[in-house]
Amino acid sequence: MARLRSVKEGLGVGENYAVIAFGDAASFCLDHFLKPTNASRLCALVAYYPATIPDTRSRFPPSLRVLTHLAGSTVDVTTVPTALGLQGKKRRRTRQINPGIGTGERLNIGFPTYTYEYVQPGFAEHDLDEYDRLASELAWTRTLHVLRKGFGKDLDLEGRWEEHQEGKFFSSNLSTTMDHYATHLTPTVTYTPTLTGGIGTNSLRRFYEQHFLRSLPPSMRLHLISRTVGVDRIVDELCASFEHTHEIPWMLPGILPTNRKVEIILVSIVSMKGGRLSSEHVYWDQASVLVQVGLLDPKLVPQGVQGVDRLPVVGGEAAQRMLREDPETDDEFHNRLIRRANAQGKSKGNDEKASMGSGVDSKVEATNNEGKGKSVQREGNAAGPETES
Repeated sequence: MARLRSVKEGLGVGENYAVIAFGDAASFCLDHFLKPTNASRLCALVAYYPATIPDTRSRFPPSLRVLTHLAGSTVDVTTVPTALGLQGKKRRRTRQINPGIGTGERLNIGFPTYTYEYVQPGFAEHDLDEYDRLASELAWTRTLHVLRKGFGKDLDLEGRWEEHQEGKFFSSNLSTTMDHYATHLTPTVTYTPTLTGGIGTNSLRRFYEQHFLRSLPPSMRLHLISRTVGVDRIVDELCASFEHTHEIPWMLPGILPTNRKVEIILVSIVSMKGGRLSSEHVYWDQASVLVQVGLLDPKLVPQGVQGVDRLPVVGGEAAQRMLREDPETDDEFHNRLIRRANAQGKSKGNDEKASMGSGVDSKVEATNNEGKGKSVQREGNAAGPETES
């Protein structure tokens, strides 16, 4: 209690403070700062796995942003019965912690609270056996959001990410690419369909220098479909189109150029720590890529598989669907594989009518998207508007 008072007393005019507490300290803070008089100048309170929480109907002062992370199987809930407007003695009851709603496991109670199934108190502390990396990182993202809202602070994550992309895709500059990675952590990059990338600065430098920057097809164009910027993450949805005229180790390792056109959706999830890149996870439909370069034929079903005459994969149609989104024609893209499978059970004679394209079938439609997106080959031109010399 004395330490909390000392923090508040040392503040200057217009300054606020926040509290992140763990375990029993978190229980104390939740109870103490429930009173508006105790919460003056406190802008955010984050409680990690408290053993006790206030009545689930409690409301904290509107100026205070609160977040609670629950772990384990039970938590004590303190209630204060009232009769005729008078408060009775506090009662404490042990309640089962049931998972919150949705995949995020948020509880529908009076103050923002999340559950973390299958982890125990201590999951966010690196030096404890209970530490869980995934739960800890998820909780930290939520914590950082509350702190930034409380202090009214924002960082330009998007600007740093754009500078990194400029070096990686458009200027092929190794130094610019590497300059934006976190130096106080071990940065990681994983292209998940092929498990290429690197862990650590030295490994990433070798990866970009030997397997990425020199292998981008000159014809590659990138078209940003959507971008979501969070408190410590950026999610990009990109359409990449190119002719497979060069070997691409990070996407098609060991595959010689086929000179075929490829159009694919890339999803990049970037984590930022301290305003720098700490990790990037990139996803795409590798089956679609293999179909388009001629290495996977949907009509070739493995021997021994009964009742299937075509693999449920698509070619460039998937990228085209995401680019055009025409309400009048979109229905022809959706559920075609399902319709074909249903038709197969009814009539073998309708196979060709219901068949799905292999990538070759969609060449006419693909030409509608040619030229769209930003070319990775910029011939040394700097980004941004031209300036007079």
